[in-house]
Parts: sequence; C-alpha cells; structure tokens
Amino acid sequence: MSVKAKKSVDPLIIGAVAVLMLPAAVGAVEFEFSGHVNRLIMSVDNGEEDGLVHADNSVSGTRIRITGAGDYRDDMSVGLLYETELQSNPSSDITADSLDSDGINGDVGSGDEFSNRHSNVWIKGNFGKFAIGQNSGAANGSAEIDLSGTTVIQYVGSSNDLLGSLEYGTSGITVGDARSSFDGLSRNDNLRYDGAIDRVSFAGSIGNGDKVEAAIGYKSDSFEIRAAVWDEADSGDGAQGHAASASWLAGGGFNLTGSYGSEDSDGDPENLYFKLGYRTGDHAWGIDWSETRDRAAGDAGAVSVAWVGNLLEGFQMYACYRVESLDDVAGEDDITALVGGARLKF
Repeated sequence: MSVKAKKSVDPLIIGAVAVLMLPAAVGAVEFEFSGHVNRLIMSVDNGEEDGLVHADNSVSGTRIRITGAGDYRDDMSVGLLYETELQSNPSSDITADSLDSDGINGDVGSGDEFSNRHSNVWIKGNFGKFAIGQNSGAANGSAEIDLSGTTVIQYVGSSNDLLGSLEYGTSGITVGDARSSFDGLSRNDNLRYDGAIDRVSFAGSIGNGDKVEAAIGYKSDSFEIRAAVWDEADSGDGAQGHAASASWLAGGGFNLTGSYGSEDSDGDPENLYFKLGYRTGDHAWGIDWSETRDRAAGDAGAVSVAWVGNLLEGFQMYACYRVESLDDVAGEDDITALVGGARLKF
C-alpha cells in the first residue's frame, strides 16, 4: 500500500485559477500597437581605451508592444500584454574592445539583441488583477521610483544599462560585476496579483523555481514610495533581498529621489542612490550619486548630471555626463562617458 503526502496549495493560485475559469462570453477585444526607438551616441574613456560609439540605449531599449483589452460582463475585463525588445548594439554590451571597431564583436549586426520582455494575459475586476505569463515580478521597480523626469538616461540602474560591460581600466572588473540596484528579480514567468486600497497598492508574485516577491506602495500627485522583498528560492542561488525607493516633487519643480537595495548573499552587498532634480516646462535636469558596496572587490560608485527635453509629443532628446569609479583594486581607473541621444515613441 502506498501513502501519498498531501501538499498545500497557495491560496493565491487557487484564487487566480478560479477567476480565470469563470464562464462567460468576452466582448470584442481591442488591440493597440505601440513602442519606441531609443538611440544614443556615447564618448567613452575607461583609462585604457577611448572612443565614440553608436548604440541602443539599454536604459529603455528600442521595443514594440501589443496590448489588448475587452469587457467581461459589467464588472470585469480581460486583456494581454506582449512586448519585445529589438536592440542593435545595446549600450549595456559595449566593451573597451568594441570602442574602436564596427560594433560589438567588431561586426555590424553581431550585437543585435531580440528579447521577450512581456507575454502575459490578465483578468481585472473589483477583486484586483491577476496576470499569468512572463511579467515583471512584484518586486521589480521597487528600487526605481523616480519623479525627476530624467529617467530615460539617468536613474538608479543607469550604471549597468549604459556601461555594464566596460572594465575599470585593467582591473578585470566590469561595471556589471561591481554595480547593482538590487531591484527585485526583474521579469520572469509568474503568476502575479495586484490590488489597491485608495492610494495604497500591493502586489505579490510566484514564479518558476518557487521564487516569491511581494511589494507595497503609496502614491499621490507629488510623492511616491514603494518597498519590496523577494526570495530566489530554487530559481538561482537562493538569495533573498529587499529594496525601497521614494521620490518627492515640490510645487516649484525641484524634486528629491532616494533608493536603497540589498541582498542577503556573500558579503551582504547593498546599494545607495540619491538624486536632486529640477523640472520646468518641457525640460528636466538631474544630478545624482550612487554607490554599491561589497558586491565585488572594492566599492563602486558613480556621479552624473543629465538633461532631458520633451520637445514634441512622444519625442525626447537627452544628454548626460557620468563618471564611474572603483576603489582599492589594482589596475582600476575611472570610466567617463558623455552621452547624447533621442527617444521617439509611437
């Protein structure tokens, strides 16, 4: 005689399946096609190599998006989100060797990247929203709250997005090795729930490998804050982490942003980020400082100044100067980058 152990099922899963199986005819689903192209030119010097490079801005890479939504009875709706990134020569993949060549790996097109960002379906009603598929985990974005208006080129994750594959001098350590904003578990295949009570929002997700993420936030017209925790479980090294960020926009256009993230892994690395910004009319300026501690040999930091102009509806131009540094490592040198670019949404 065999005995089978009973395994408890998460109530979040039970609730989502029950809602998704509700019988009824869905009205016509309306679809929208959108996206943007985001290109930059960057002059880079890592103390060993320097050069001018044309790249796709990985802070918000070129992408296309399809959304769909339709009413389900009177109090519910269903929909989908599909989004793919289409980058030629991503800025995050630029190395010192590619600065004096014709693109990544020395060839035009060899650095092209096509990646699926979102592929999910959802159902929404007075119970909240359930989504299933590839989606942002509930903690994704918890370190990135920012009301400055400069996030197309300057935000807590810009170091990796712009210069992640560049080495500090001849140290053998890249920006991506030393820097992280610890912003949750990014996008993954999951079941996600979102709800809200007045100005307070909350979210939870369960993904492959038993990864779990949870977040809570508050948002008003001039202030936003969000905090999250996560556990990789069997999906990675089993690291756990938490992050929080907040941003305040004053009536005169001045704004302040702060972010903190950490991970319970070797060395217990953490990241700190602060920004002072100013917005007026169609223009925004920002100056920021950040430091990642104990992620690699030596602490790594950055400072930058940025401008963004919203010159036409859906069209932005931007410029930024940033310096990346690494402390107490043999062969290290600062990385400097002068960046200019434009993003056009459609």
